[in-house]
Amino acid sequence: MNDTQDPRPGQRFAPDPATPPLEPDPRPARPFAHDLPNVALPERQTSAEQALDSRLARPGKRRWGLLTLLGGTLGLGAVEAGTTLYAASLGGDWLPGAWSALLLVALGLGGSALTRELWRLRRLRRHERLRERLAQLPDSDHRQAMADADTLRKGLDLDDDHPHWQGFLAASQPHHDGRDIQQLLDHHLLAPRDREARRLISRMSGETAVMVAVSPLTLVDMALVAWRSLAMIDRLCRLYGLELGYAGRLRLLRSVLYQMAFAGASELASHAGADLLSLDLAGRLSARAGQGLGVGLLNARLGLRAQRLTRPQAFPVDQAPRIGDLRRELWQQLRRLEASADAKPTDQDRSNRS
Repeated sequence: MNDTQDPRPGQRFAPDPATPPLEPDPRPARPFAHDLPNVALPERQTSAEQALDSRLARPGKRRWGLLTLLGGTLGLGAVEAGTTLYAASLGGDWLPGAWSALLLVALGLGGSALTRELWRLRRLRRHERLRERLAQLPDSDHRQAMADADTLRKGLDLDDDHPHWQGFLAASQPHHDGRDIQQLLDHHLLAPRDREARRLISRMSGETAVMVAVSPLTLVDMALVAWRSLAMIDRLCRLYGLELGYAGRLRLLRSVLYQMAFAGASELASHAGADLLSLDLAGRLSARAGQGLGVGLLNARLGLRAQRLTRPQAFPVDQAPRIGDLRRELWQQLRRLEASADAKPTDQDRSNRS
């Protein structure tokens, strides 16, 4: 039997202090499902796009007082000018007669312009009512959906024997409901115009970017941006069966001023960024090409916004055009421009070779 003592004497340990209870979380847990689909963040609208939305939205109530004042002024002026012209022709006083005839011509032009403006506003209201009816197509029956489809055909200025309309009639069946008719309209009538609108936006935005990149003056850049933006939005409106009036064009010019200010400030920003941050864009894009790319992207954003607003039927969620689809095309156009400029020999190179 071993009588040796244990070299390690016994030790006593005090019990651990009780852990204080944790304070309850003031925010309760929120369970989330793991099978939710990914939804892209909505694109932020610029001030120019918001002005475009308000301009192409449904017009407000007609101001009958202002219209009555304008119509009465034109009518009384025409009567006064006609009376003066008749009296001058009887008395042989040709100078007042010439002024009266000129006034009659001016009043006639003003009256015709006012009539066209009212007709365009009426067409804009019909277009907005058509958008509301097409948005309710899933809840409509076959007969009502076909009636709305015929209204859309007339709004797009398509004949009865147009291939797109004939393709729609061949694809539509009596058992189709409103949702099926909506998909057929989107495929046969609107998809070809969507492709044409995308080519138009890409081409005109690329041309604007190239023009700004090669333009040496800031004032010329601003004029180019204003001119090309007005022309692009006007063509998009006509493509979907709309025509802007004089009031719409004035509001359009006001929104384009935002682009003009951007075109003037982007040149200063590009030089300031190159000086302060030593950002050498020559490896990828030069300063002028970078400015052209920024203006071209802004022009493309306004074009896409105008397309969404003027399209009679809203885009499906997964088919709405995005600015990212056009960014690469603008980049490639500017890269080709710089590559051709670098490949072209200068006068100094020719003199050195000679």
